[in-house]
Amino acid sequence: MTAAIQILQLGPVVGARTWGGVIGYDDEHELVDSTQMTVPRLAFWMNGFGWGVENHGVDPDVEVIPTPDDWAAGRDVQLETAIRLALEALPERPAVRPPDPSERPTRRRPALPPRAGARPGPG
Repeated sequence: MTAAIQILQLGPVVGARTWGGVIGYDDEHELVDSTQMTVPRLAFWMNGFGWGVENHGVDPDVEVIPTPDDWAAGRDVQLETAIRLALEALPERPAVRPPDPSERPTRRRPALPPRAGARPGPG
C-alpha cells in the first residue's frame, strides 16, 4: 500500500520504513525441535521499487520516529507531521470541490423505444 501511494504520488508518506515482510513467505520448514522457520520467498515487482520491497520495506518520504516520551505524553508525532504537511500543501493543491448537484446526470430510466407493430394506445 505504501509503495502504491508513492508510485501514484498521492502525497508524502510520513513515518518509519515499513517492515518489508509478509509479502510472501514459506512456512513449511520444521526444525528438529518441532519449531517452524519461515523463509521469505515470494515477492512482487513494482515500478520504481523493483523487487526491493520484500525484505527491505518502503522508505517514507518524511521520516518521523516517535520517542518513548512522545508515547508517554500521548503525542502522535507522525500524525501531527502528516497533518502539518497536508495543510501546507493546500495552497498548491487545493481540495477538490464537488460539482453542483443540479448538473449531475439524471437517474431516471430512459423511455423505452416503441414496439414494432404495436397499436397506438389511448390518448
